[in-house]
Formats: sequence, C-alpha cells, structure tokens
Amino acid sequence: MAGITTAMMASFKRDLLFGLHHFAQSRTFTATGVSTQTWTGLSALTGIAVGNALSGTNVAANTVVARILSSTSIRVSEASTGAIGTVTMVGDSFKMALFKVGVAGTYGAASTNYTDMTGNSDETSGTGYVAGGTALTNVDPVASSPSAYTNFSPNPSWTSATFSCIGCMIYNNTQNGPTATLGVSVHDFGGTQTVSSGTFTAVMPVAAVGTAVLQIS
Repeated sequence: MAGITTAMMASFKRDLLFGLHHFAQSRTFTATGVSTQTWTGLSALTGIAVGNALSGTNVAANTVVARILSSTSIRVSEASTGAIGTVTMVGDSFKMALFKVGVAGTYGAASTNYTDMTGNSDETSGTGYVAGGTALTNVDPVASSPSAYTNFSPNPSWTSATFSCIGCMIYNNTQNGPTATLGVSVHDFGGTQTVSSGTFTAVMPVAAVGTAVLQIS
C-alpha cells in the first residue's frame, strides 16, 4: 500500500558502516604546505575526517582529506597549487525533498535513494519549490551515552511558496560511491500540509537524545 512511514533507512545504516556519510559542520583551520599533498602544522583536527571536502587559497578543486597522518598533519587527494593558509572543511551536502499529496510509492526503512521518490513522480511541485528540495545545514554529531545524534539547523524553509506536501525525505547529495543521492530517512508529516503565497518551514525536533531527527542508540 502506498504511503510514508517515518523511518531511518536500513541502507543508510549500512552506508554508515562503509563510511559514506559525513555530517560534520563547516569549519576552518590553518595549515602549512606549498604545492604538495602533505599539509603540516594544522591548527586543529577537531571534526576533520577522511573524505571531507576542502577549499581555500591554493587548494585545488575537488580536494578531500585522504589520510590523517598525525595530530597536526594530513595528506590530501590533490596537490595544492601554491602556498596554503586558511582552509575550509565541510561535511557532505544533505538535502530535504518533499513528498506530494497522494504518493504512488511506499516509503520507509526499505527506501534507499532520492531516486525512489522521483522514479514514482512523488516529489511535490509548485511555486517556490525546486525539484531536489532544499539544502540542509550540518550540525556536528553529539555523543550522549548511550546514544549519538545530529540535527540540522536552521530549519529548512521555502519562501514565496504555494504547494502541498505530506512528508519529506532527507538524502545525501554528495557523490560518495556510485550513487550521488543516498537516502538517509523519510518522515511522515501526519497529514496534508499546505502553504499559499507564504513561507513553508519544516521544523526540526529538539536536538537531544530521544528527539533529534537522526539518532543511533
């Protein structure tokens, strides 16, 4: 039966074990290196992990962290094009797409990908809504025994909007592996939500154990 069941996707749990998702928020650090893949003298390594995307002065396009060498040095995937200084690190890009009223497909823990939604033509449409949904802003994951959780902040919204929806899918829009739109979770809004020439906001739950939008216990 077609419909939406709020759930973290089983494929997402598997993909976490493969290291395919990076929820770290954007941060900056300084490093030393000239036209090299080995950067030294990092001011901080907090939140930095293999696979994180990097940008900054003389940082080559498509550079990511390839390996953590020590507490103050890393190896990157592309040689810098000159002397580096301040570098920005970002986690993966996550998005929220909205389901239309009267979905044809069935969505829940067995869903795997944003293309599940588009393959059934189940994404909403209307004024102020762009196919693919809107970008989410990462917040660093938190460990709170016996759980770990993360939210997104601020709340995603669509302005000057006119459309209806019944739920959403959160997915990873970064090319990690052969698929660029790995699913994370689906959420049922509990009924039809409509906005007319206004702002539609998807309010994130409280960032805490038992309430955060994504939690592993």
